Amino acid sequence: MDLFEQIEWANWKNLKDAEKEILLHQLLMYFVPPTIEVNTIELVNFELYGIKCRTFELELNGELFVFIPGNNEAILGWNLGAEGLRAHELLGFDVEHLAKNTFKTTLTNEAIDSAAEWNEAEMSYDLTSLEGISDYINEHTTDLRKVKIPAMFVQKYALPAGTEFLGIFDTVTGTFEGEIEQFFPHEKQICEKLFPRLSAAESLSWSFPKTLLEKDKFYLEFLPESDYYFVYSHSDCTHAELKLSLKREGFGLLSEDQWEFAVGAGTRRLFRWGNELLIQENESGRHIKSKMDGANMFGLVIDTQRDRYELTSNPTAIKLTQKGSNQSSLIEEMLPLSTYFTSDHVILPEQKLGPTDYLYRKAILIEN
Repeated sequence: MDLFEQIEWANWKNLKDAEKEILLHQLLMYFVPPTIEVNTIELVNFELYGIKCRTFELELNGELFVFIPGNNEAILGWNLGAEGLRAHELLGFDVEHLAKNTFKTTLTNEAIDSAAEWNEAEMSYDLTSLEGISDYINEHTTDLRKVKIPAMFVQKYALPAGTEFLGIFDTVTGTFEGEIEQFFPHEKQICEKLFPRLSAAESLSWSFPKTLLEKDKFYLEFLPESDYYFVYSHSDCTHAELKLSLKREGFGLLSEDQWEFAVGAGTRRLFRWGNELLIQENESGRHIKSKMDGANMFGLVIDTQRDRYELTSNPTAIKLTQKGSNQSSLIEEMLPLSTYFTSDHVILPEQKLGPTDYLYRKAILIEN
C-alpha cells in the first residue's frame, strides 16, 4: 500500500503503533510547511459511542491538533428523519404520562416514505407529531451523499473568529501566562477594564465581563466557573480575509463535507454522542453532557453552547448556530448540534466576523 492508502480509516485502525509513527513523520515532512513548529507528539486513544480511534495529538505552532485518517467512501448527510431518536423525549411526555403509555423509540423508513404530503409550506412543521418532526429534521440536515474525505490535521478546539490564542490571564493574581511579548503592549488597557476603580456601591453589583474586545488589538473570553480569561490577539476580518491569512500560515478551513466527517466520523447517527436529547439534572444527564462536551471519536471538541456559528471554507455553509428566541421544542433546540445540521445563515462578502458570533478551526489537508 502507498502512503495515501495506509492513512485511509479502514487501514489506519489496523496499523501497529510503530507503523503509525513512521507514517506521521512522513506526513509532517511532506505536508506541514517548515515554517510551522511541531511539538509534543503523542499517540492517544479516542472513543465515542463504540467508535474507537488511536491517532496522534500534536502541537502545531503551540496549538493542539489531531490527525484524522481519510475515507474514500464516507457516507454523509441525513434522510431518516427521527429514526433512532427517543419518541417520548421529542414529544415531551412527562414521567407520569410515560408510566401509562408505550411508545416506539424509532420511526421506521416505511413511515417516513409514506409521508410525501408533509412537504407543504417551507416553514410549516407539526412538531407535536413524529411525522412532523421527521420532516423538520430532513429539511434542516444536509443531503445524503457519498464523498471522498482526505486525511487531515485538524485543530482540536475552534477559535473565536479573527483571533489567535495568546495565553491565560488569572483574575485573582493579575498575572498572565503565555505569549508575553504580544500581551505586554495591551496589559495596562486590559487591567483597567478588568479592575476598574469603583465606588463601594458600584462594587456590590460589578462582575467580570463575559468577553472583552478591542478591535484589531485583543479579545478576552471568561472561562465559566473559573477565575481565568483566555486571551487572544484580534484582527478584524471578513471570511475571505480569514482564509487568506490562514493560507499564508500554511493552514485552511474545512469544507462542509470534511467538517461533517471530522465531527461525526461518518457514523450513521444524527448526533455524534448517540440518541439522547433530553439532558436532565441527574447522573444520567451528566453522563450524556460529558459525552457531548468531551472529545469526539477523532479527538475534536465541538462547541455545544449554541451561541456561535462555526465556519467552513464556504461562507454559505455554516455549521452550528446561535440560539433563537423562537425555539419552543426540544428538536429545534438540539438539532443544531447534529453532525449534519445545515444552517440558513449566510455570511456576506464584506461582513466582518465578530469573535462572539463565529468560531473557526484550522486544518491541513493531506491530498495528492
